[in-house]
Amino acid sequence: MRRCGSSALLALVVLAWPAAAAAQNPRAEDLVARATEYMAEFVAKFSGVVAEEDYQQRHLRERTSRHLRSDFLIVQIPGGMDWLSFRDVVEVDGKPVGDRDQRLVRLFLEPPSDSLVRRAQEIDRAGARYNLHGDLLNNPLTAIALVQDVYRARLRWSLVRNDREMGPQVWSVRFEERQRPTILRGNGNRDLPMNGLMWIESPTGRVLKTELRLDMGGRGVGAGLVIRNQSEIVTTFRFDERFGIAVPAEMRESHVFGSSEVDTVATYGRFRRFGVTTEENVNPR
Repeated sequence: MRRCGSSALLALVVLAWPAAAAAQNPRAEDLVARATEYMAEFVAKFSGVVAEEDYQQRHLRERTSRHLRSDFLIVQIPGGMDWLSFRDVVEVDGKPVGDRDQRLVRLFLEPPSDSLVRRAQEIDRAGARYNLHGDLLNNPLTAIALVQDVYRARLRWSLVRNDREMGPQVWSVRFEERQRPTILRGNGNRDLPMNGLMWIESPTGRVLKTELRLDMGGRGVGAGLVIRNQSEIVTTFRFDERFGIAVPAEMRESHVFGSSEVDTVATYGRFRRFGVTTEENVNPR
């Protein structure tokens, strides 16, 4: 009788343990909601902060490489919650870029208006021409932006697991874009559906890592063969006490364009808040 009772008690404990563990798992919706709140804080604190980006690109088939050094930053558009991120290329393979004289200064000094978007896009396009492949989607903040209210409801979110290697209370969440038209658009206004993973710290909503995959479709080449165009971008973040947020630390990319493949690694450091001081000199000439 005692033996039977002990076995029954043990069975109850074993059966109850998975239920108790499952009850502690957060819901994906709650994690993403906390990340949405954190993203608003991230934009407010990181807007106007300049990071030095060290960016290595390798074209695997052509065996060529490119080394870019840039200023990477985000700016908040006046009068709203929208923001832009862009890079201003400073050096290409160790040689200074000659046409970038004081672009950031002019960007911040000129009166804020709709032209802010245009000027920032011009800076970004100017830097994009130095990529080994011009169509790189090389923004470390693309995936983290998806938790914003304007995008969050357009994706399906599901809990994956507790990733203790990232932290005791860090959970990975899968996202998948199902709605059409998609958030990102390709050539010919084609749909570019996104999917991937996001690692969220449960108590704070901080996003510590993102993994974004983008399927840009394929084209037939005969004999049933299809060449795929795909991109994968993995960004890791680290907490910075000065700003009170997790800032970008590294971005790794793999871009496949048919038979071509470009791999990249970008690291971020020397974070500083952008400030402009002006000095007026009168030339009596």
